[in-house]
Parts: sequence; C-alpha cells; structure tokens
Amino acid sequence: MTEQTRQYQAMAKTASWTMVSRVLGLFRDQLTAAIFGASAIGSAFILAFQIPNLFRRLLGEGALTAAIVPVLADKSVKDGKLASFGFLNFVLRKVFPWMLGLTMVGIGSALLWALIWPTNSAAPILTAICLPYMPLICVAALFTSAVNLSGRFGLAEIASGVLNLCMIVGLGVFGDNLASTDMGKAIWLCAGALVGGAFQLLIPLWGLRQEGWHPRLANVDEAAWKTLSIAFLPAALGAGIQQVNVLISRALAFNVSDAGLMYYYVANRIVELPIGLFSASIAVVIFPALATAFASRDVPALARNYGRGMRLVLAINVGAAFGLAALAEPIVQLLFQYGNFTLNNCKSTAVLLVLFAIAMPFYAMISIVTRALNVAGQTKVTFIAAIHALVVNVVGSLIAVWMGKGVEGLALANAISTIWQYLVLRHYLKKHAPEFLTESLLKPAIQVVIGSVILAIISFQGYTFLHNVLTGHLHEKLNLIVSMSVAGIVGMTFYAIYLDKLGYPERDLLRGYANKVLRFFGVQLKA
Repeated sequence: MTEQTRQYQAMAKTASWTMVSRVLGLFRDQLTAAIFGASAIGSAFILAFQIPNLFRRLLGEGALTAAIVPVLADKSVKDGKLASFGFLNFVLRKVFPWMLGLTMVGIGSALLWALIWPTNSAAPILTAICLPYMPLICVAALFTSAVNLSGRFGLAEIASGVLNLCMIVGLGVFGDNLASTDMGKAIWLCAGALVGGAFQLLIPLWGLRQEGWHPRLANVDEAAWKTLSIAFLPAALGAGIQQVNVLISRALAFNVSDAGLMYYYVANRIVELPIGLFSASIAVVIFPALATAFASRDVPALARNYGRGMRLVLAINVGAAFGLAALAEPIVQLLFQYGNFTLNNCKSTAVLLVLFAIAMPFYAMISIVTRALNVAGQTKVTFIAAIHALVVNVVGSLIAVWMGKGVEGLALANAISTIWQYLVLRHYLKKHAPEFLTESLLKPAIQVVIGSVILAIISFQGYTFLHNVLTGHLHEKLNLIVSMSVAGIVGMTFYAIYLDKLGYPERDLLRGYANKVLRFFGVQLKA
C-alpha cells in the first residue's frame, strides 16, 4: 500500500468518525439554542465553557502537542515506539501537577468573581463547574497525539462524539426534566461535559494500551526534554495569544448584547463543521507524516505531504466557504430555527455566517502551515503570527464597537485577523523552511476559486428557484431540505467534475469517495 493510499484511508476514517461527532455536536448546539434561545444564561454557558477550552487548546491541543509530536517522532525513529511512550510518561508526570494547580486557581478565581459581582454570577459559577474538564482533556490530547503517531486514527473523534452525547443527555434528559430554571439546566449541561471529558481521556488511553503503552517511566532522555522545553514556551505563547484572541472576541460579543454571543457562537459553529469534518482530518494525518519525514531528513516527502495537505484543504474549504455564503440564511433556518431561536435570530446569525465563511479557507490553511513550522522547530514564529492576529483583531474589534457595528463588526475583524495571520505564517515558512514549498499551489488555487464561484452561483440560483416553486406545497422545513439538497448536490457535482476534468492532483481521492457512492448503483469511475 502506497503512502498516499494509507493517508487517504486514514483521512477517510478520521473524517467518518468526525462526521458522527459533528452531527452530535450540531444536535447539542440545536438543543442548547432551542432551550436557552438568545438569552443571557445561554451566552453565559458558552463563555464559561470557552475558559477550559482555552487551556485545552493552549496546553493540550496547542503548545504541548505541537512541541511533543516532533520529539516523539524523532525518538520513535531513533529508539523505537516503546522509548517514545516512556518519554510521553515522563512529560505527563512533569505537566499534570501544573494542570491540576491551574484548575484549582481557576476555580477559586471564578468563585471569587461570583462573590464580588453577585449580579453577574452565572458565567463565573458555570466556569467553576466546567474547569475540571481542562486537565482531563489536556492529558487526552497528549494521549491522542501519541496514538495518532502510531498510526491509529479516529479515536479522538470517537471520544468527541461521546462528549457531545454526554452533553445532550445532561441537558436534554436530566436538565430539561429535573431543573426548573435555566441556570439549573445549564449546570446539568456542565455536568455532561465533565462526564464526557472523562471518556475523552479513557478512549485514546485504550488505544495506547493496544499499541503497547504501559504507565511506567523509561530512562529519561535529557536531550529530548531540552528540545521539548525549548519548543514549548514560544508555542505556548503563540497558542495562548491565539486563544486569548478568541476569548476577547466572544467576551466583546457577550457585552454587545445578551443575544450577541449566541449569534456569534452559532455562526462560528456552522463554519467549524466543514473545518472539523475535513480540514482537521487532513491535518491530523499530515502532521505525523511531516514529523516523521523531518526526523528522517526526507526532504522530498516533506514537500510532497505539505503540498498534498494544502491542495486537499483548498479544494474542500474554498468550495465549502462559497457554498455556505451562498446559502447562509436557509442553512441557519434549517439547523437552528427551533423553540426559542426565532426567524429574526436566524437572519442575524446568517450575516455573521457569511463573514466567517470568508476566513474559513485561511483558518484551515493555518492548521497546515502551523504544523509545518512546528515540525521545522520554528515555534517562535507562530507566536509572532499570533501577536499580529491579536493586534489586528483587537484594534478592529474596538473600532467596530466604537462605530456601533455590533457583532457583525466583531466577526469582520476576526476574519481579517485570520487572513493576516495566514499571510504572516506563510511568510515565515518561506523564510525559514522553504523545502516545504517546492510544489507550487498557484494553479490548484486558481482552479478551486473559479470552480467555487460557479458552485455558489448554481447553489444559490437553484435553491431560490426550487424554494419559490415548492412554497405552499411543502412544509417550510421540508422545503428547505429539498431545495438546498437538490441545489447543493447539483453544485457540488459540477464542482467535482470540474476539478476532475482539469486534472486536479488529488482527483484520485475524489474518485475514490465517488466510487463508494456509485457502487450502490453498479457504476464505477476509472481510477
């Protein structure tokens, strides 16, 4: 089996489980919006859950993971898999007490905030309840990095699905039936998150045990620990700045209006569906391949894997971005117009969805470029790029608030900062590690943009025509499903055929997915 085939199979497996997780996550968000509406309690929970997620992405999925994967790959290549597991255990023993300490400080600070400002106590109380999720998910992220490096993909996505299921049960079963107030329901939602966090730790741990991991400490490699320590600080600062950037945007949205953060969150979550489903799957598989190629000093493999990852990200995310922008309002209506989330709420959210869609391809490309820089040991430049993004976002957001542009202005500032961050990262990759960039992406990018524009036109015009024809004949929700499905399938089919006929480099992956569907009809495309 070729390297490319193995990667495509791993991406398909990861994407399949991610789809399950994202569908459950979407249902969780729909349930949250339907029960809380665009209310202060709903926004308070979103802000509260963002706090442990900030540390998760900073310590778990962010800096520590970015620093440890290249080191584990190097140890695995030189000393074998069991040696890399021993080093992982050493790192866990070093960092876990600090994670517990940060959790306790965070809980104490949140409760103190609630005592000092009792009139605004909902957010800090919910934050204190959610914070134990942080050490669980940070350790889970480290386990996931090691198990992915061993070639077992999909466990983290299964664990995320279990988390969403626990939160759905917490809110929809226990909260809705046992709590009489919105605050009580939110507390049950937090409890579901904690139970789900425990499963997120146990599932990748099971995968590691299958690969031969044991909780024993091997001989400590001081050189590897020094390499990790040097790489961690700039990566932590960069990831921290990036997460502070997200937190600032959401905090400002929370203060603009009670409904502002809910609109901002829902639009952002819709955009995260294609990013999480496809782009994250690509990055998860490409990162270990890049790390292994770098550890083996295989320069052609570096360029080949980087180019493959970027072309896949472009083909999927640019098309998805244009499609989301073209059908923003009906998408929000179909997914979130339930219970207390009204049609006017959907229209306000749709405007933000268009703005977030603009930045979606750049956000996806950032994930690939950042991993390439981490592999090359250039973690400090990710910090510099994060500072750039923070400054652009904060200045733009303050100007938007001053001009009274509301959450729409905040979303635009966030989109501009994302685009700028990608450009800065790309500049530093070209400067410090040009070996990743030997395969040109200009021609594939032009092909994708032209195809995406046509996809958006077909989807929008087709939806508008079908929706008008079917209005009065079908229930509105069914009308939205039929109109968008038919128009979207026609647009995506044209897009796929267009890229295939132009000879897009990753068309074999596209044909592979198409053949899985066409197999039911007894038809197969040529490989």
